[in-house]
Amino acid sequence: MQAEIISVGTELLLGQIVDTNAAYLSRVLSSLGIDLYHRTTVGDNETRIAEAVRVAFETSDIVITIGGLGPTQDDLTKETVAKTLDIELLFDAEAAERIRGFFESRKLPMAESNLKQAVRPAVGRTIPNPVGTAPGAIFEKDGKSVICLPGPPVELIPMVTETVSPYLRDKRGPTAEIIKSRVLRTAGIGESAMEQMVKDLLQSGNPTVAPLVGRGEAQLRITAKASSEEIADVMIAEVETKLKERLGSYIYGVDDETLEQVVVRALIERGLTIGLAESCTGGLIADRITNVPGSSAAFLAGVTSYSNKSKTELLGVSEDILKEYGAVSGPAAEAMAQGARRAAGADIGIGVTGVAGPGGGTPQKPIGLVYIALSRKEDAHPAAERTYSQEFKFSGDRRNIKQRASQAALIMLRNELL
Repeated sequence: MQAEIISVGTELLLGQIVDTNAAYLSRVLSSLGIDLYHRTTVGDNETRIAEAVRVAFETSDIVITIGGLGPTQDDLTKETVAKTLDIELLFDAEAAERIRGFFESRKLPMAESNLKQAVRPAVGRTIPNPVGTAPGAIFEKDGKSVICLPGPPVELIPMVTETVSPYLRDKRGPTAEIIKSRVLRTAGIGESAMEQMVKDLLQSGNPTVAPLVGRGEAQLRITAKASSEEIADVMIAEVETKLKERLGSYIYGVDDETLEQVVVRALIERGLTIGLAESCTGGLIADRITNVPGSSAAFLAGVTSYSNKSKTELLGVSEDILKEYGAVSGPAAEAMAQGARRAAGADIGIGVTGVAGPGGGTPQKPIGLVYIALSRKEDAHPAAERTYSQEFKFSGDRRNIKQRASQAALIMLRNELL
């Protein structure tokens, strides 16, 4: 079974909104064993929407449209699909009642234009919207289906979970093959180096292995096609074992697991605590760590010491270090890490300082230069400590440099814990 996704919205073409819905639906279709060969984006134009639907319907069994189901004049999707397939739209009294109830429950006035959404195909069915006012629709013709979904993800996702996925599962039939993937996430190794270590395994047919690049990390996706999830899991596990034998500790997690989750878990398991001193990352490392539930068991405090004055007054960085080496230097980062550890009363301190740009760079200290330091109390000698730093040179814009610096700091911490 083959599908195509059509995303509707001029704002998508203008780059004002990132199309996360299409990515989500791609994963859903893959998990159901439905092939997806094309994804199309089209603006709010009836003629162009009609042409996109016509072409997709000719080549695919399932067409899923996203967006254009609202109450305004430029919300044209459902009406355009109906015209293209020559299927009548009928007034849906039940949907109209739900729309009225939506506004009444919130004590909001309802414009009559909202009832424009309360229509359903004469051949097909309505997709209830448990969150918003725009019901979806399934048009059925010649054994094929066009599924219309609203644009807001908070509405689309429950509709897919509750109605669309079961519908597609029934349409696919019990004997259809499923596609299942597992992503191995790595830290501390680049994509090209990783690829060299597993090059022969990338040639496999089923399961396939494909390198990916995430935010500051290289990943490997294993994808298996099988008659059941159980068989796919066995196929994936065999390849995963081989990849782990090659890459070892470079692999830190799987699927949606993040580096900060792994680091927080490792700190808690070892009974260790951490304090942070951030300059160029502006609190990003602390933000990532505190996004992990339960992180309060390991994370004690963070200081965003942007100015030299804050480095000396809050962290105890000596003015001599700042004068001799500068705020962006290994010695400054090490003093920040020590100061963060002591101020927080933590076992480990991390200090980060650098030039994020776009200004402030010099030939000696260019944009992207970052120093990250780690300070740790020695277990055998509580009064003693071990402190070291690393120099990094990152490329990209300010946000990218901050993200990559935060990733490098978490990698350094993970390596220390290993």
